[in-house]
Amino acid sequence: MLEIKLGYACNSMCIFCIHKDKRQIKDIPINTLKRLIDNCVKEKCEKIIITGGEPMMYPTFFDLIIYAKQKGIKYYEIHTNGRLLSDEVLVNKLIKLKPLGFLVSLHFPNPKLYKKYCLVDGFDETIQGIKNLAKNQFNFTINTVIMKPTLPHLEKLAELVKELKVKNWQFIYINGQNVMNEIKTFLPRYSLAVKIIRKIIKRNPDIQIYIKGIPICIVGEEYKANLAPIYGSDRQNLLDGKELVTSPRIRESQSMYPNCINCVYLTNCVGIRIEYFQLY
Repeated sequence: MLEIKLGYACNSMCIFCIHKDKRQIKDIPINTLKRLIDNCVKEKCEKIIITGGEPMMYPTFFDLIIYAKQKGIKYYEIHTNGRLLSDEVLVNKLIKLKPLGFLVSLHFPNPKLYKKYCLVDGFDETIQGIKNLAKNQFNFTINTVIMKPTLPHLEKLAELVKELKVKNWQFIYINGQNVMNEIKTFLPRYSLAVKIIRKIIKRNPDIQIYIKGIPICIVGEEYKANLAPIYGSDRQNLLDGKELVTSPRIRESQSMYPNCINCVYLTNCVGIRIEYFQLY
């Protein structure tokens, strides 16, 4: 599995974005990305994750998918804020490239909160984008960052997600590295987050809800079926357009594992993020 970032530019300016300090980094040349795909094929890689920034902003986006399909890559996952998916012309181009999967960010249930934390009027576009994916039978998952600003509105967001007939929803605990200057404003205690998440899961049995970034010992064994799968050593990530690293190496640099050495879930756990450990 190969994860590539076309660049870090985005049409939203989310203040909690993990890549907000990288937006000035230049786009990755398409020839570099093609070489990565070639190597991926040689290693019998079958899936590519395309992310950014907002990957569909880039002129290389469609060329890259077409090239990868020609090389025999079977599965694609596109990480997006969903705003450009409101454009039916673009969606019709995507239809011709099926099968494609999407991870669509939706963190707030209304335009006012969206603008407050994403600094743009993009809420209606994202909602229309989700509707277009559903209408055209794309496989997609909604992605919501779990942080102090989203937790009070999670139940209201659940109502919207249900109204949109979403089948898959992922909760991902915030990466503290991107909000270090305001970490107490954004990082909630696990105990508070889990209490609300459990309530959402119980009230929405028709939605497959995944939890990412919170250890199973905190979520509770009753909810281990809701834990998002951990990417293995076969997942390679292109960081800053320069270095390919594996997911386990990234986790080691971001997480701490106090008293976890004998846990039966150690190989399938993200541990506790360093920033959380230091704060709480």
